[in-house]
Amino acid sequence: MQARARIIKCAGSPYEIGFTHGSSAADEIHGNIALYADFFQDRAKINWEQARERASAYIPLLSAKYPEILEEMKGIADGAGKGLTTEDILTLNVRSELGLTNFADGCTCISQQGSDGRIFLAQNWDWLVVNLVVLHITPKDTPLQMQFMCEAGLVGKIGLNSAGVGTLLNGILAGAQSQEKFPIHVLLRRILQFASTFDEASAIIEEYGLASTCNIMVADAKGKTGSIECSPHGSTVIPPRGETYPFVGHTNHLYATNRPLAAVDHPEDNSFARLARMEELTRHDTANGVEPSFDSIRARLCDQQGSPDSICLGKPRDKAVGMDKVTTVSTVIMELSSKVAQLTLGRPCENPPVLEWTLSGLR
Repeated sequence: MQARARIIKCAGSPYEIGFTHGSSAADEIHGNIALYADFFQDRAKINWEQARERASAYIPLLSAKYPEILEEMKGIADGAGKGLTTEDILTLNVRSELGLTNFADGCTCISQQGSDGRIFLAQNWDWLVVNLVVLHITPKDTPLQMQFMCEAGLVGKIGLNSAGVGTLLNGILAGAQSQEKFPIHVLLRRILQFASTFDEASAIIEEYGLASTCNIMVADAKGKTGSIECSPHGSTVIPPRGETYPFVGHTNHLYATNRPLAAVDHPEDNSFARLARMEELTRHDTANGVEPSFDSIRARLCDQQGSPDSICLGKPRDKAVGMDKVTTVSTVIMELSSKVAQLTLGRPCENPPVLEWTLSGLR
């Protein structure tokens, strides 16, 4: 089974944005609720009602610091209908806090700069085959437009905004979490909606913090980039390295040398292997004078060395159940100065069609 992505354009007030999202992807949202209900039961041993109760603990924080995102979630719930509530949509949006303390998704990310200064962000997103949407959002009261890929019902994830700031995400398996800091997907949305530079994105992370552990890779159109390892204990930036085509990669483990001592993870071995392989391929391209580009980076993301636990994950077995169904669901490659993104659905090594979008010239 291969993921599909509905493209949805949303504009207006937070509620109007949410209602368009919810009404346009109602079936997909209800499908994701059913999928994550099974996920929570499998990985966290809680049912949907228990998950919703835990997610509701974030309402006081968001009401105080980001009330418009709760309004958008209410719009999503009303648009999707069938009795959904704001709490149901919030539960989808804290799926990392509820589930990834028990299981980390497997994603391979890279940021790289070319000789002309252009910055690329790229990622294989490895997860269960869920219902995806590509949201193009034009808020009424903030200057930046944004376009990103996410599970239907979520408010933020992997994408870019009209200032040329892009975001990628690696899940990290770690037990620590906090209800006094922002959930991962809400924080990603905050960056895309309000950050015009890498430094502004970093400041948002510092101001609001992360409720659970992850890595957020950020780059901006001016050429500044870094991989930001985040946890409830604080964040640490891993800068790019190398004089020719400098780059930074990340998978699903913490490796910043100066991270907070309390930030402890529990990675799978394949996370180390995938990072080492991406770095090897990148150094090989650099040594051979291969500029970073959509095509050259996609070729690296197609790598199958060590399959099935490779950069391009192997196909799940026919009778796989639960988390054994994890595969490469999508690939996103962005060039931030031109504000162009390319999305493929399915394993990139199988050469799926490329969907391209641009936010060039929009502010």
